[in-house]
Amino acid sequence: MMASDVDIFVTLSTFGEYSDEPLRLLEQSGFSFQVNTHGRRIKPEEVLELGGACRGLVAGVEPYTADTLTQLPNLQCISRCGSGIDSIDLAAAEQRNIAVLNTPDEPVIAVAELTLTMILALLRQLPKVNALTHERQWQRVPGNLLFEKTLGILGLGRIGRRVVELLQPFGAKVLAVEPRPDAGWLKSREVELVDLPALLARADIVSIHAARSRENRLFLGADEIAQMKPGAWLVNMARGDMVDESALNAALDSGQLSGAGLDVFPKEPYTGPLCDNPRVIMSPHQATLTIETRVAMETKAVANLLKFLGGRG
Repeated sequence: MMASDVDIFVTLSTFGEYSDEPLRLLEQSGFSFQVNTHGRRIKPEEVLELGGACRGLVAGVEPYTADTLTQLPNLQCISRCGSGIDSIDLAAAEQRNIAVLNTPDEPVIAVAELTLTMILALLRQLPKVNALTHERQWQRVPGNLLFEKTLGILGLGRIGRRVVELLQPFGAKVLAVEPRPDAGWLKSREVELVDLPALLARADIVSIHAARSRENRLFLGADEIAQMKPGAWLVNMARGDMVDESALNAALDSGQLSGAGLDVFPKEPYTGPLCDNPRVIMSPHQATLTIETRVAMETKAVANLLKFLGGRG
């Protein structure tokens, strides 16, 4: 059987690396399958080459345009390992009767914990302190407390809410921008709902957890960054194209902003000017990359797909 003739194609380059449970589910399913062996993010043309006749995809963040979906004539379901599905042309998928599934609950804790890590590291200047100490320079660097800081959350979905829950025991006040607010939850957590200009002006720390939406597209450009509280910190765990890279870099260089923590970038792999800015803590889009989270996401993505195919096949 050629690779392109398999029932299921797994596009993830690290699939089964931390547990054999997802692979075991596939082996026991009775479906033929093939796994991406390139050791990197797969390209659309490689999906077509290796899984062109498949009925189901266990997918990563690679794009699925209308043109790509047209060339997958047997495809019935894309099961995304992760929460974001904005790399998939949902209108084209619906037109071709292709179901799109995801795993929105499994990444929540990992992303929220990395957010907390970024915030604390920025406030205490841990990268600078660590580098100096490794260089045998016994130079103590003053930091800031999270206690009584005002945290501005952009987006109160699963991850944004978890961030609030983690940060409030530190004694932080929370403001939020959310287009579809839950009044009961806001009240129970003492979160103040505001508009974007008010949040930017008042927040000591702005943390982005917004979903991509055509109706409520979030973008922090030069004008929005200029509205931020002088000396504030910015954390982005959502999408790289939600922040103007050049405007952020200029605000950091001028001292208008004290620092930024970024896990996502406009173009990835990222090699732009923020790499040279000492005020930025960077990670290579790995907020969900904990062993526990990867195993849970892969297992759920496979289970979702098998349930769908079993019910439809």
